[in-house]
Amino acid sequence: MATKQKLTKKEQILLTRFKEIDREIYTLCGISAMLGWDKQTLMPEAASNDRAEQSSYLSTKIHSLFTSKEFKATTNALAKPDTIKKLSNKEQVLIKHYKKEIKKSSKIPESFVKEFSKLSSKSYSQWVKAREKKDYKLFAPFMEKLIKMKKEEANLINSKANAYDLIVDDFETGMTQATIDPVFQELRDGIIALLSQIKRSKKYKTQKNILKKLDFPADKQMQICKEIIQLMLQEDKRYKVAESVHPFTTRLSYDDVRLTTAYRKGMPLFSFTSASHEAGHALYELGMDKKLKFTGLQDSPSFGLHESQSRLWENQIMRGEDFWKGYYSKYQKTFPALKKMKFQEFFFQSNQVKPSLIRIECDELTYCLHVIIRYELEKQIFKGEIKTKDLEQAWNNKYHEYLGVTPKHATEGILQDVHWAEGIFGYFPTYAIGTLYSAMLFEQMQKDIPTLKKELRKGNIASARSWLKEKVHKYGREMTSEQIIFKATGKHLTARPFLDYLKKKYYTLYEIKV
Repeated sequence: MATKQKLTKKEQILLTRFKEIDREIYTLCGISAMLGWDKQTLMPEAASNDRAEQSSYLSTKIHSLFTSKEFKATTNALAKPDTIKKLSNKEQVLIKHYKKEIKKSSKIPESFVKEFSKLSSKSYSQWVKAREKKDYKLFAPFMEKLIKMKKEEANLINSKANAYDLIVDDFETGMTQATIDPVFQELRDGIIALLSQIKRSKKYKTQKNILKKLDFPADKQMQICKEIIQLMLQEDKRYKVAESVHPFTTRLSYDDVRLTTAYRKGMPLFSFTSASHEAGHALYELGMDKKLKFTGLQDSPSFGLHESQSRLWENQIMRGEDFWKGYYSKYQKTFPALKKMKFQEFFFQSNQVKPSLIRIECDELTYCLHVIIRYELEKQIFKGEIKTKDLEQAWNNKYHEYLGVTPKHATEGILQDVHWAEGIFGYFPTYAIGTLYSAMLFEQMQKDIPTLKKELRKGNIASARSWLKEKVHKYGREMTSEQIIFKATGKHLTARPFLDYLKKKYYTLYEIKV
């Protein structure tokens, strides 16, 4: 086996400078994340304009580093065939990543970045106000400006490419509508068919939401959330938890991961599942190889892969029957209202299928329909098939068609998610992609850990956590999502494992004979 050639003195200097700039970008991104965390948790309302200025400055600074002549020249020099082959695998991957990002960023003027950052910050504040008033019209002008600027951005990057494909690529590298559409079509049709079967069942027609009528004090919900997060993360020195309107997780640095939870009156399991979901994200961040610290490799290669970790923990593990069989008695002690409810009844109640309006509050089976609706609307937006003023009605129509429900107002409809308000388009598909990845990974995890069911019934999640760290977490961005998933499961993205999982679970719950 041939040994790698040593770097020349000039190449070593270039590599050192490359790593210095990489570290600076990493640091500034962490500061930016801190401002974002504060904005959604503790920031005074009056500070929104000042925060817009601060965020804009950081975005501009990060962009200027990306697009500087020095970083571009340094990266391109290291990317030359005779030089890059001398580098470690980690260095090669990082240089290739930055070369792609530099090429994209260099086409976007600094003034555009500054303007968009200000707009997205102000749009968020207007979204909050529009939600309070339950009026989409208050936000529509900002929505129009955001879409216009995202189209302009795509045109600047590549005027000949499909705008929405470019936007999706920001979150799912290499994925296009041509890749996603057939998988999502199978997923959508499969869920709608299963939902139709469930709706015809006797158990569905007679089901009642008993949990909604019981008392689940917010302070007790908070206690459970802390316990679940502690069980999953354990690393009590590397994370912090707060509350926000919309639960989220962000990484400020290798040793600083922040997550939030939220509570819903009359929805006792919302806080539990949201805590499990966000802790899944945090666990991924905390599980990355320490050697990736302070580099652009300390990140997930795609948002879908990141979502796979939160969805897997939320649904297959923490919401699964095996975990609850061991956990339910403790849950009963925390909430005395459940004292007389038998486990099987509770498990059915907590997994009831009921088409609803709010994505983050919906049942497991219909969740991906919420995502697909947003994906289909985004495609139409960027094709110019829907005008901004008509977007709310288009949203309501799809909800009626796919789920049989219609929003009464914008806050439980088009204004429910923060993503578009912050100028984030192309992100929603990652939730469904992540859900499919989660089922693929869980299917393989069960094969690799024959004792998994028994362990989960005892509340022991160590094997699952270790398996995911070894198969997914540790790599960071060293490999693509597709490479990580294929290495772990031997399969490319497919809806089949998830649809099989849903059928197995819900045929049993609703006593459907096949």
